[in-house]
Amino acid sequence: MAAKALVNSLTRAQQDLLRETDRDNLALLDEDGLVELHTRIRRARDKHVGLYRREAASKVATVGGRGKAHAKNTRNRETAEVFEDALARVSRALAAAARASANALRAERLAMARAARSAP
Repeated sequence: MAAKALVNSLTRAQQDLLRETDRDNLALLDEDGLVELHTRIRRARDKHVGLYRREAASKVATVGGRGKAHAKNTRNRETAEVFEDALARVSRALAAAARASANALRAERLAMARAARSAP
């Protein structure tokens, strides 16, 4: 199933969650907002990975092997991959925001240290 078709077949809540990971929407969030979104996306990814693994494990006995069970569980696997990609996007944005705030804090502390050192 193509990624766009798969996304269109998700529930509205899942689609809304994925839409929050668009580049334009991520740019609007601060670091705390990104942490919260990262948590929600991670939970969704973990849920779908768990579904995929449980269903694949239960089909091994009925279809006769892991290789055959793999083919029968495509939708759950692809859904987990969609959320994995979304998690990667949010993780990159969160890392950039954390780096920027750390650099700003460092610059602020250096300025305070310089001011304290130059004051008589």
